[in-house]
Amino acid sequence: MKLLKTLSAALAGLTMMAGAAHAQAPIEINIGHVLSERSFYHVAGLRLKELVEQRSNGRVRVNIQCCGALGNEGRLIQSVRTGVIDGAFHGLGSIEGTIPEYRVLSLPHIFDNHAQAERVLRGPLGDRLLRLVEPHGMIGLAFGAIFERNLATRDKPVRTVEDLRALKVRVLQTPAWVLAYQAVGSQPTPMPYGEVFIAMQNGVVDGAELSADAMIADRFIEVSRHFSITRFHQSTTMFVMSQARFGALPADIQAIVRAAVPDAVRAGLEFHARLNEDGMTQMRARGLQIIEPDLAPFREVTRRSWDGILNDAGPNGRALVQEIEAAKRAQN
Repeated sequence: MKLLKTLSAALAGLTMMAGAAHAQAPIEINIGHVLSERSFYHVAGLRLKELVEQRSNGRVRVNIQCCGALGNEGRLIQSVRTGVIDGAFHGLGSIEGTIPEYRVLSLPHIFDNHAQAERVLRGPLGDRLLRLVEPHGMIGLAFGAIFERNLATRDKPVRTVEDLRALKVRVLQTPAWVLAYQAVGSQPTPMPYGEVFIAMQNGVVDGAELSADAMIADRFIEVSRHFSITRFHQSTTMFVMSQARFGALPADIQAIVRAAVPDAVRAGLEFHARLNEDGMTQMRARGLQIIEPDLAPFREVTRRSWDGILNDAGPNGRALVQEIEAAKRAQN
């Protein structure tokens, strides 16, 4: 009997210890993205990890998975919506099928330049656009880097609209981008980002819309000879979290995450700006031809794609264009 009591006490002690250890296990927050470690996504993610873990006194562990380890952007978005993962950095082009209003931001030359896009999307209109994800099981916490997409080509320099005719150009896997390049007579070729380097290297495509930072971070400088500043798209990204998983966090942890996001985004944007500058410097140093064409003829032609894109931009798409135009005028 005495032995039985001793064993019972020991088991009870072990159970209490296990329960205490379980109670002290950190909350795990898993965030994914498809870009490399030298990207806005990853730098912002690591800063978010640092701040949340520090401010929660170790109660939270944030895991940042890069390079498509958790799937492509379509899969990441679905995983966030269903609560499989906590959050993701992704491009808006990957969510246009779910939220057609975002197609407005894929209109070619909807913004004149990168600075204008930054001012509009980081203002009140941008805050409202972030909330469009809420009916779809997500929380939009911030717009991320805005990638000014220009045209990198293997062999043929692009100086005029005519130079784009019959050119095979890799575009995002979204109808809006396909329509934009069809309008200028190109052969748009939708393709996952991870396949683009090999496709350019092997001549499967003649060129691709790329940002200056991607030319360096993802080595496109090695397979390109020309870089034309065409500014077709100011490609917008965002950081979202799962409503279900975020809502399950303790209230103070939710507040810590929300408070950390602006600082994390700022760190990523500073890195992104430096990498863009470095990209332009390295392209010139490597002898790539940097071309700055007159964009007025490009804008005139790409505008012809707008009606087709807006036909699938939801019931509020055209009104949103007017709001963007009003926000642009208010800056002048």
